[in-house]
Amino acid sequence: MLIAERMQKVLIIIPKSSSAHVLSNLHELGAMQIDELDPNKFNVSISELNENYKRISEYAQRFRSLEKQLLPLGEHSKIQFNNMDELINMADKIEIDSHVVLIKKQIEKIHAEVKQIHYNIGILEKIYQFQEDLHILNSKFIVSFIVSGSASDSFILSLKNKIHNISHISFPNTGASIISIPRANEHDFGSISSKFNVSIDIIPMLMGKPKAVLERQRADLNILKEREESLDVELKFISEKNYNLVSAIREQLDIEMEKLDVVAKLGSTKYTDMIEGWVPIANIRKLELLLKDSTKNHFIMEKFKTTEIAPTKMSNPIKLKFFEFFVRFYSLPRSDEMDPTLMFALLFPLFFGFMVGDVGYGLIMLAGAFWLIERLKNPKEKSRIPKQITNFVHTIISDNGLMMLSKSIIPGAIIAIIFGIAFNEYFGFQLSYTPLLNVELGLPTLLVISGWIGVLVVSAGFILGAINNIMVGHKTHAIGKIGWLLGAWGIVIFGLDIIHQSPLGISNPIAILSYVLLIVGVGIVAFTEKLSALMELPSLISHMLSYMRLVGILLASVILAQVIDFIFVHSLGQSIFIGIIGVVILILGQLFNIAIALFEPGIQSARLLYVEFFSKFFSGNGKEYVPFKSRRERTLSTFNGEKLNVDNTTTQKAPI
Repeated sequence: MLIAERMQKVLIIIPKSSSAHVLSNLHELGAMQIDELDPNKFNVSISELNENYKRISEYAQRFRSLEKQLLPLGEHSKIQFNNMDELINMADKIEIDSHVVLIKKQIEKIHAEVKQIHYNIGILEKIYQFQEDLHILNSKFIVSFIVSGSASDSFILSLKNKIHNISHISFPNTGASIISIPRANEHDFGSISSKFNVSIDIIPMLMGKPKAVLERQRADLNILKEREESLDVELKFISEKNYNLVSAIREQLDIEMEKLDVVAKLGSTKYTDMIEGWVPIANIRKLELLLKDSTKNHFIMEKFKTTEIAPTKMSNPIKLKFFEFFVRFYSLPRSDEMDPTLMFALLFPLFFGFMVGDVGYGLIMLAGAFWLIERLKNPKEKSRIPKQITNFVHTIISDNGLMMLSKSIIPGAIIAIIFGIAFNEYFGFQLSYTPLLNVELGLPTLLVISGWIGVLVVSAGFILGAINNIMVGHKTHAIGKIGWLLGAWGIVIFGLDIIHQSPLGISNPIAILSYVLLIVGVGIVAFTEKLSALMELPSLISHMLSYMRLVGILLASVILAQVIDFIFVHSLGQSIFIGIIGVVILILGQLFNIAIALFEPGIQSARLLYVEFFSKFFSGNGKEYVPFKSRRERTLSTFNGEKLNVDNTTTQKAPI
């Protein structure tokens, strides 16, 4: 859990006759990351792509396009394809491509026409009182516009000063005007309009008086909607009948393409193929059994050491998996360093809950997190949330990110409730019991607590950094981390002596201890990391003091809540109008404070971990383990993985 899953680099040699079968089973097992083999290292050539590659690629492209055009309807059942011939035969029986394309093109054409009609109707409603035939407004020599807005009069006056052959008709009821100008003056019209705050719409080429044209346009709109409904029904019928099979064929074709793509990474001789890659040590046994079964025991698998850093496969319990999102957001751990997911999972909710520190806020956040998780798992067809808000949120974060954030808020909200009970804070109100610690009156105590949290977390970071460097054999760097730790505690003890006004001379052994720790620590750092590293000494102090922001954010939230409550309570003794204003201030103010209490503690908790904690032991920039693996949702595999667990005997590797 604290380190990534251990990896082993392997080289596998198999007969060419077994290559396709081995790759297929490897893809189903997903126990190995296949890397591109260096032909010069083994004096071999690179395998050429299968002759069916182009053919399968064309089929895959065709069915990806077809799946996107169909509606995801019909029975969802998994389909099994026993071999490539069966897959291609099933694909050839699907003959709906041209029909579906025709339907989609017709629907797109209808959408364009409907959009134009809606525009026309909007124009006609603005000039409904126009009594002439609309065709006179546009010709080879004349173009007409509708102008509206508070500055339209000034705009028209400017036009008349610039363009002589101009006419306009105003419609007071709609606040719009028709402006007709020579087409030769369109450039002048555009340059003048950019200087005024007016709305301009071009009048389309229409025949007839506005009333009659408006009726025709509405009738055409109804006809188009009926036609679209008919096409939707037809597409729905085709989708219900074919989508499941089309989607399954597309998935199987994608899997076959992945198998063919990996061929270009293999080494090749006249009779053998060579596969190189990374295998989790826990999967070595299964891989040997698979090769034994797939090649009839004709294979060689060599494990070898390499200076190359293995890819990272994080191995955290399911209940902590969602916190990996935050670690990956910062940087993926390297396989030879500690995975900070567990530390993040423990400290982030604690810091978050402490800074929120209110029972009411914690309950609302908890309820909101559960609601959002349920909404993301079971989205509604029609949402009451405006699309503009939804689209804006999705530009910032994906649904998966929202899910991870919601799950991370749950433990933080629970801790916020616990701290809220200890602080006696309920939306800024206090109940009739003595709190364990009053936020305002106990501010000095809270500052001391936050200061010690900073010291302990930073110290833990240096200790983890030392352990991490010892694990990978970097003893000098490990000693350097110990030097930073000693220096940090020297600064802490010296600072405590100053705060407590203790003597700083030789009469105080504690002061002498601080000097020794600081001198020894600085000396170790200078020796192991050079003198330039000592420039980071001031940042060490700021990192420990930075944890006092825990109290600052808590105090700001509590005071703001109390101010809102104070205004509300004192409005109740006034008039009804003032009382209503007080209720509005209470609701809006508390909502605003909840929003701040959600974002600010979340951002600051992550920052304290990323900057002040991770920087002591975590470098990141790992390369993710990407197994050669089938990802099936619509299809069933013919591979039987149960036979890979039949016994624990040692697999014999026969020569080829």
